[in-house]
Amino acid sequence: MSRHIFAVLLALAAAGPAWADSGATAGAATPRQLQDGLHTFEQRHAHEGPPLTLDAALDEALARNPTLVALRRQFDAARLRPAEERFLMPPSLEAQIWQWPIGSVNPRDTSMYMLTFGQDLPGRGKRRARAAVLDKEADVAAGEIAIRARAVVDEVKRAYAELFLARTHIDIHLASVDLLRQLADISEAKYATGRISQQDVLKAVVELSRVHEDLVMMDERARIAEAQLNTLLDRPPDAPIGPVGRPRERVLLPAAVELQRLALERQPELRAAALQRERAQAGLAAARAEYTPDFFVGGGYMLTPRGGDAWTATVGMTWPGAPWSRGRLDARVAAARAEIDAAVARARAVENAVRYAVQEAYVRVQSAAQRADLLRTSIVPQSEQTFEVSRVAYQADRVDFLALIDNQRVLLDAQLAYYGAVSDLEEAIADLERAVGTDLAPAMFAADGIEQP
Repeated sequence: MSRHIFAVLLALAAAGPAWADSGATAGAATPRQLQDGLHTFEQRHAHEGPPLTLDAALDEALARNPTLVALRRQFDAARLRPAEERFLMPPSLEAQIWQWPIGSVNPRDTSMYMLTFGQDLPGRGKRRARAAVLDKEADVAAGEIAIRARAVVDEVKRAYAELFLARTHIDIHLASVDLLRQLADISEAKYATGRISQQDVLKAVVELSRVHEDLVMMDERARIAEAQLNTLLDRPPDAPIGPVGRPRERVLLPAAVELQRLALERQPELRAAALQRERAQAGLAAARAEYTPDFFVGGGYMLTPRGGDAWTATVGMTWPGAPWSRGRLDARVAAARAEIDAAVARARAVENAVRYAVQEAYVRVQSAAQRADLLRTSIVPQSEQTFEVSRVAYQADRVDFLALIDNQRVLLDAQLAYYGAVSDLEEAIADLERAVGTDLAPAMFAADGIEQP
């Protein structure tokens, strides 16, 4: 796209001095140069690569997005950790030499050798409680995947809509160039017959330059949107993207209270907040389990070179309630209770944020749909009619060129505003679906949904 735009700019740069420096005799040469430059715009940019539908982009992003892939690998690791707590700690093996004389280097001069074995045994329920904490952490990791997946879907839809908008704005500007070219031809014909001054002819060139500037800016937006979409799809940023689909112009929108109810059921962030609370509760159970004493058992064999051999056995337990150590466990339980309180408050905050996000996106969807309908049914047709009337009037010398250009700008702005509203509608729908936590399929609300025009 850029090479077409800059080719026209170069052509106009060559044409501009002819308009400014020549006299009345320049009328025959300059339009030809202008037509040659504008002809480049007629060569519509064929987007490289196969067409990319929104559904295909979403499927590719959900499968390949690096952030999602990393979160899935983290979940795979998290769900394996509970198995660690289902096994005992490694046993200990020890060899001892007793009563080894200081003045001897011969181990045989000792009175006893001892080989011992020991095993720590956690108190009843401790391993189960610790495994439950790790199970909840794995659930939290799975919830992070769902949250990020909704965010990726939202980002892909917004980038897709932005790419469509930028490309459509380019097409609209190209069509505007065609109109301005026709106006330039009319102005040249009127100038040749002395009906207008050269100033009106130059106004057409100035207006074309303004459109060219807008085209450069729109091309920049399109390329940035392509790079953003490619990044979300884990493609090279400069990978070509073929034609994209047209966003929706109407949406079947349920009542706001229905969306609020649906969000409370399906919003992954609310589910994640609930899992955080469950994880804190599991942590409290694990902290309380620390009051249960641990045990250790051991055994050994004593070999005495100067006497009879013998077996040894050891049994012991910890004393968690000792006055000098109980405070440590009490503090751990108090911290676990505080974590539960924080998780409950966090869940409430998330619920409030979700309710607001649903309402805010709902209002934006309604507004964008109404603006798109108003522009499509009233403003754009009226602008087209006004421009056509002014063009006929200009040919008949009933209006000046400035009024004609103003009406052309109004038409261009109306067309751009319409597709901007369509893009805003698509982005608002994406944000609404993210807030609700699920795609809003029309079949879900066919009975009680309200169609927004």
